[in-house]
Amino acid sequence: MAASRCLRDMLKSATRAQHDALDAHLSPLAVEGDYRIFMEIQHAARAPAESWLGGLSTEAVPPLQSPLIAMDLAELGAEPAAAMLPFHPQDHREALGVIWALAGSSLGNRAILQRRRKRGEAVADRFLSDPAMPQFWAEFRPRIEREFDAETAGHAITGARRMFITFLTSYQLMTSRLAA
Repeated sequence: MAASRCLRDMLKSATRAQHDALDAHLSPLAVEGDYRIFMEIQHAARAPAESWLGGLSTEAVPPLQSPLIAMDLAELGAEPAAAMLPFHPQDHREALGVIWALAGSSLGNRAILQRRRKRGEAVADRFLSDPAMPQFWAEFRPRIEREFDAETAGHAITGARRMFITFLTSYQLMTSRLAA
């Protein structure tokens, strides 16, 4: 008999490759590369997901991060891209995975913030230093540290993958613009 796993473990396992690819692209960009591009990527990926989540009545939505990112971009002398990436999950149960991906990223954001501060780069850090998302994560995490039925878990995994694809697509669009 196979051991059962909580949804959080299933999400981590199912998206490990996407998460690792995203981390490999974004972390160096945020700390040693072009921080403005990092922030543009964050906004382009988060804004459409936040919009979709805001239209749901079935989930407690994470705190909005895109307004903080927009303020950080303004401090850096840039604006968020006007066009949003398409983000149209097919089932409201994808929200668990989308939220997991967005809220869980606050852990990595804290590490990026610390690395930037050690380098003396303490500008435009509203997004990275905002305490609301880590607090939301602490409250949300117990909800996914239990088993879910296979159908709901499958939708959550689809939502998490969709969120990582949105981040990776945003990365590709923003960095290809630099190469042009």
